[in-house]
This record gives sequence, C-alpha cells and structure tokens, in this order.
Amino acid sequence: MERARSISTLVGLILAAGFLSPALANPETLEKARRLLNESNPKQAYMELIALEGQLAGNIDFDYLLGVAALDSGKIDDAIIAFERVLAVNPNHAGAQMDLARAYFVAGSFDLAEAVFRQLAQSNPPTVAQQTINRYLEAIQARKRQTTPGWSGYAELGLGYDDNITGVPTDFGAAAQQSFGIVGIEATGNSVKRKAGFGMASAALEYSYPLSGGWGLFGGGEVRGRGYDGESDFNSLAGEVRGGAARNDGPTQWRLVAGYLRFDQEGAYTGDPKITNDRRSAYAQGEWKYMLDPKTQVGLGLQYSQVRFPTNEVEDFDQIYLTGSWLKSFETKGVPLLYLAAFVSDDNAVNKLPDGETDKSKNLGGLRSYVQYSLTPKLNVFNALGFVMRRDKDAYARSTTVEYGRDRFGEFLLGLNWQFRKACAVRAQWSYTRNMSNIDLYDFNRNEVSTAVRCEAN
Repeated sequence: MERARSISTLVGLILAAGFLSPALANPETLEKARRLLNESNPKQAYMELIALEGQLAGNIDFDYLLGVAALDSGKIDDAIIAFERVLAVNPNHAGAQMDLARAYFVAGSFDLAEAVFRQLAQSNPPTVAQQTINRYLEAIQARKRQTTPGWSGYAELGLGYDDNITGVPTDFGAAAQQSFGIVGIEATGNSVKRKAGFGMASAALEYSYPLSGGWGLFGGGEVRGRGYDGESDFNSLAGEVRGGAARNDGPTQWRLVAGYLRFDQEGAYTGDPKITNDRRSAYAQGEWKYMLDPKTQVGLGLQYSQVRFPTNEVEDFDQIYLTGSWLKSFETKGVPLLYLAAFVSDDNAVNKLPDGETDKSKNLGGLRSYVQYSLTPKLNVFNALGFVMRRDKDAYARSTTVEYGRDRFGEFLLGLNWQFRKACAVRAQWSYTRNMSNIDLYDFNRNEVSTAVRCEAN
C-alpha cells in the first residue's frame, strides 16, 4: 500500500512538472526567447514568455528575459515587475539593476531611475556601462528641469576661422554673367569673398515652473555674438526670447513654444538706401516625442514662422516647417548615438519683386544626421551630415537667364568634445558646406573651424 502511494506521488510530481514548468522541462523555450531578442524581435519574445509567467515567475533566467522583452516592447509595467522579481532573489544582478533603471526612466520615475543609476556608477562598472549610465544621468537632469522649479542656463566662449564669410562664388563676374547675362560686373560690398578669424560668445537662461499632471511652464532667452578680425561690417549679434509649456507623461513628451528672434548684421552693401543683413523672426512650434524603448525615440514637429528683413522687404516670407526624427542609442563599445531627421517646408513670400508679379517663394526638403561615439566617459567624437534641396516657385525669381532656381546644399561637420569638468566641456569642430545651384551666383563652398568652452548651470 505504501509503495503504491509512493509511486502515485512520484507520477503526480512528474505530471505536475510537465504541465506547470514547460520551460524548465524544455530549455528550448528560453533559448527561443533569447534568439528572438538577438534578432531584434522583442515583441514576439514577449508573447512567448508572458504566456508562461504564471508558471515560471520567480525563476531568475525567465524573469530577466521577460523583463528585457517587455522593456524593448514598450510594456514598461511588466518590465519593472519582472526586474524587481530578479532583484528580490539576487540583489546584485547588474543587468537587472541597469534595465530596471532604464524602465524607471521610460516610465517617468526619474528619482527612482537616478538612484539606481548612481548606485551602479559607484560599483566601478565597465567603460561601456559607465558611458551608458552617464548618458542616462544627463537625460534625467534635462527631464527633471521641466518638473522642478528653478533656473538653468549656459555660457560659451570660442574662437574660429571662416574662409567665406559672405557665402559667394569664387568668380563673381562669371557667375553674374551666367545669372543675369551681364558682362564685366566686379564684386563689391557683400559680393566680395571674405575670410577672417573670429571670436564668439553666447549665453542662455531659462526658468521652469512645474504644474500638475506632468505639465510645466518655461520661459527664457538666449544671446549670441560673433566678431570678425578686420571685417567688422560682418560682426553679428543675435537674441531670442521664448516661452511655452511642456508635458512629460512616461515615454511621451509634448512641447509647445512661441518665440521671437532678432539678428543684426550691418553687412557691406554699397547702394543707397543701404540694405543690411538684419533679420527678425517670430514663431510658434509644437513638438511630440515618444520613446519606443529605452534606446529608441521618435518625434514629430510642426512650426509656423514669420521671417522679416527690415531693409530688404522682397526677402520677407512666412514658413510652415514639418519635421520627423528618429533617435537611437547603442549599448556597445563607444555607446554610439545616431539621430536622423527629415523635413519639408513651404515658404511663401510676403512681397513681390519690382515687376509686381514674381516673388521669392520656395520649397525646401532635406535630411540631417548626427552620430556620436564615446572614446572615454568624458571624451567623444561626433559627426553631422546635412542635405537640403531648394526649389523656387516662380520663374526667373533669382535670375534673368535661368527660369527656375534649383539648389542642393550639403554640410559635413566633424568634431571632438571633452568634458573636462562636471559642468564644462571643450568642443573643437570643422564644418564644410557646399551649395550647388543652377544659378551660378548662389554656387559656393565654405570652411569653418572653431573651438569653444561651454559650461552649464542647473
């Protein structure tokens, strides 16, 4: 009788193990989930694992895989619960600590995320992990500024050299002949190709005031100045005031802002009355960003601007500008960061040219990219690329010989950034720009090198 009861109990345990712990009985289940995650298919891995949660919750391997799949699938609450179960069994599980902090960040629990990241930073993590932690801590401070009343700002000083201040073609006479059919024109004033060293300075200050429901108000301003050695007509001063509201709701961010910009530059126009390069802009903008997972963010933005030139009214225009963006960080060597953006605009001229019919309305479309790679936790290199196409709407708007103007503008930027103090960094960069136009007068290339020291205040 006892033997029969023992056999019955053993059979029951075997059956229970078969029905209640299929993944433990069949390790291929966890391996399949790992494979799906390695293949960047976290949603399918999550679906495979969540079906087994009732049977396998409490197993470290299972809970960690479930947490990663949930986090990368946008199931933040499930991810937090899974990682907390891992840490309840093994408080020193570094992977679960890091991923739990990321989940807190996406959920908008910035204080909790910061506490975990700072704890990890004190444990002497590998270089890649330290660089990742630093990036998250910087992002947390930026987010917390919107939810904590107070001031933030920066100040920057720099030096540089510009080899084509006025952005004009090398052979102005030939370009004028192609563009207007006039022979013998010599470059004067703003048409002369100029080069010079420069000094620059900028500063900004902004105040944030949090409201309920994740909303906050902000307002502030920024000023930028540049002075050229021996080319004082092209010294410039720019200022901006802005204000608006922002909302953080876990992975979603909203930002509404309105502002006014003023740019002053005398220029070297030789006619009478004198035309300067002064510009005034007023704008209203709405922006939406969403974190698909801790390493990926997408965004959309829409802006309406009114741009005015006080002494050159034929250049005045109103602009509608639409942009979409994608941001991705990679937690491998160098912790690379990749940002891509595409945009289009519809620019409508406010005033006509002297013929009373033609104006300088145009359409723009382009792509931009930014890549950053960390050599050490305090030193990174970066690169930016840009390409913009311009199409004039009216015939002969910028030339008497070319019917419709078409421009292709490209930019290449390469730089190095060294954070020598907690709130201060040195940036050195070189940029090359090239505008290729079917109207030779707008065809030019330009090089600029600069270095600057910038310090943040929060």
